[in-house]
Amino acid sequence: MKGDIEALEKVQKRATKMIPLLRRLSYCDRLKSRKLTTLHYRQIRGGMIETYKMMTKKYDASVS
Repeated sequence: MKGDIEALEKVQKRATKMIPLLRRLSYCDRLKSRKLTTLHYRQIRGGMIETYKMMTKKYDASVS
């Protein structure tokens, strides 16, 4: 799983480096300029959303 995360993050790093004006910026600055977040942050956020749905009984258990 960790290897998959790193592989996906590498793709995002390369994609933001392809924009000529952003090449000189750090990875964090490139993400901010494109209004993107890291994969790790998106995973945490998704987990919090799912937890909220379960806690407030808004989760449709029949979907899975």
